Amino acid sequence: MAEPAQPILGSTLLATALAKTEPEFVPVSTSCATLDDALHGGFRYGEITSLAGASGMGKTLISLHAIASHLIAHPAGEAAIIDTTGSFSPLRLRDIIVCRLHQTGLVRYQQSGYVYEKVSVEVKVESLESLRARAAEMLDRVKVMRVFDFAGVIEAIGEARDLCERNDHSSREVETERVHKREEVANSEDEEDEVTFSKEPEDKHAQDKETSSGGSLQMIVVDNIGNLVTNAMSKNQTEGLQPLLKSPLTIPRANDSFSALALLTHSLRILSHLTTSNSLCTLLVNGIVSNTSSTKSSFHGRAYHPSDNVSIFASNSGKPALGRTYTYLIDTSIFLSMVPKTQDDAEVAFGGRTGTLISVGTLEVLKDRYGEREGEWGVFEILEGVELQGVG
Repeated sequence: MAEPAQPILGSTLLATALAKTEPEFVPVSTSCATLDDALHGGFRYGEITSLAGASGMGKTLISLHAIASHLIAHPAGEAAIIDTTGSFSPLRLRDIIVCRLHQTGLVRYQQSGYVYEKVSVEVKVESLESLRARAAEMLDRVKVMRVFDFAGVIEAIGEARDLCERNDHSSREVETERVHKREEVANSEDEEDEVTFSKEPEDKHAQDKETSSGGSLQMIVVDNIGNLVTNAMSKNQTEGLQPLLKSPLTIPRANDSFSALALLTHSLRILSHLTTSNSLCTLLVNGIVSNTSSTKSSFHGRAYHPSDNVSIFASNSGKPALGRTYTYLIDTSIFLSMVPKTQDDAEVAFGGRTGTLISVGTLEVLKDRYGEREGEWGVFEILEGVELQGVG
């Protein structure tokens, strides 16, 4: 008969939790303290996060800062960018990495037990030439895939899957070889027949870095997912897709919104499986649509309807594009917008007052499938086109 499980003291569980100070996956920082606070540390690995907003709201900038954070935090980590618009700029990403490396008080999050706490990391000040050289080396770990339709997206996801499997296989081979080297059996002719072990390396972190020196794809950014749907609705994209699909189901012709939605659903399901099975941090850049059913209200004559407004700010009448089906296929939905910075700016924007209008960006968490971030929000400013600064 099996014996009952022995009770464990709460103090023992607490000590075990506090001992977990270096998790394998710390959330990816946005480099902005207010946004990281709203996201409880940043973008999570193993989840698909959607960044929705109008043009110029900072969607791509935030995603590039996330890539920079990943590359800096993981010396052997890799990232993939699936570019659907042809707007990716390597110079912009390089400047963002340089900006991040130049910061002397970079804020990161470190796990203490089950809670993420802020830690300040002092970065050594270097010359601009040295920082650019380091940034250029980091760009070697960024893979850019230019695609034009859903067929290209599926091929790009397949390449990412092959890269993850290849890296995982290489890591297992290195670990097996290391175990064999560490364990040595004494010769049977010796006086003492025993098993001896070689001396463990003094720097365990150096050993781990050596194991992961082959690189590992842990982040995917799709910019812009909405552009694919627009293209799918304007022309037929199913030709050439069938050889990529290992399913006997017939994909409808992409000549209307329903067919485009079917292609979107199929692609995101493949991407979701890849994200969860390999613990990737996947970011999807999306646009917004206006609430056509909005009616006028008392907010300075601005047209909106509370039931249709997904934002907590009454002046934001838009909502993420691609509909509810898209929302069901992602894990976290983020809405980006611009609002007046002060009450005086609001009077200039909506009250007819003359003066200079100063706006700030807002980030709102509309959905969080696995956490408690829903309803959180943060305010930020964009400085010189590359830096994110918190407000408030």
